[in-house]
Amino acid sequence: MEKVVYREELCGRIALVKEMDMPFGRYYTGYIEILHKDPFSWRNHVEMGKELFFDSWDEFEEFPGGVTFAGTFPDIESEEGFVGFDTEPFTPGEYTQEDCIDILKKTANILAIRTRAAEEAIASRKNSEPKNKSNKKSKNVGLLLEAVNDLANASAFNERDKKDKVSERLDSAGKNVTLFLVNELHVKPSDIAMFTILKTVLSEDDEDE
Repeated sequence: MEKVVYREELCGRIALVKEMDMPFGRYYTGYIEILHKDPFSWRNHVEMGKELFFDSWDEFEEFPGGVTFAGTFPDIESEEGFVGFDTEPFTPGEYTQEDCIDILKKTANILAIRTRAAEEAIASRKNSEPKNKSNKKSKNVGLLLEAVNDLANASAFNERDKKDKVSERLDSAGKNVTLFLVNELHVKPSDIAMFTILKTVLSEDDEDE
């Protein structure tokens, strides 16, 4: 025989404790509701009744003996079903009704923290997407400006016969132009390298003539 001795909404989830009065003894079971906003894998495994899946999730580490139930109750409405534990394997009296309620409260708080963190992460990503695109565009244009600045400096150093500085600035300009071509125009680095090689070969041919 079983009866619900505790039912309450904890952090937006239904929590249940049942008293199981069996021929071999009396013990308690506890259950926490799985919501539609929880991970799809959770909802899917509740639907399939695969409770062992949940043992790998830290959110349910408070459950004594791990998760021993995943499914629904015909007489209790819920969004996606429940996961639960039972205290039957333990010494009689080791887990009281109040102990089970405390376990469910702790689990509900953990799940609430997880849900809030997931929602904030999604909101943050959505809010940052336009900004990131704008920043990326500005950064790519900035690469060209840096290249122009490097070329101007190279010209100035060349007039002062500082060959090492000229080479340094030209290398920097080349890197910035390459980054612009790759990031903004999606040119393959291999194509840029091939162009450089061909240009060098053609220049050598011109010198030979």
